[in-house]
Order: sequence, then C-alpha cells, then structure tokens
Amino acid sequence: MRIVGGLDVHRRQITFDYLDGRSGQSRRGRIAPADRLRLRRWLSTTVAKSPAAFAVEACTGWRFVVEELQRAGIEAHLRR
Repeated sequence: MRIVGGLDVHRRQITFDYLDGRSGQSRRGRIAPADRLRLRRWLSTTVAKSPAAFAVEACTGWRFVVEELQRAGIEAHLRR
C-alpha cells in the first residue's frame, strides 16, 4: 500500500494531510517556511521511502511543489 494525501500551498506555509496505507495512520501538519529546501527535506525524510501520490492545489507557488514531488519520485496531481 502507499501514501496518498494532499498539499495546500500558502505563501508562508504548506499544510498537508495524508494517509499511510501500510500503517493505517493519517497525519496532518505544516511545512514552514514554504520553500523548496524545506519541502525537499520533508519529502526525503517523511514520504519518499514508499510509493506516494499527492494532490496539489493549482495556486501561486504550485510549480516548485510539483517539481519537488516529481524529483522525489512521488506522483503529483494538480487540482484546480
């Protein structure tokens, strides 16, 4: 099973909700500040170890988020 979740991009933070299909646990939190390096670190330590897919809202700042998801091998879905 894999991780599925969503990322909500804000100017100063990225909030997340996801479900880990292996453990059955759901998690929510925030990544602050909302920058490429912080997101990259969070992805590498939290979700990049297992197959994952995240939906990202199409708003200001979405592009770097999708680029970092793809860089980490995580399936990205852009939502309008």
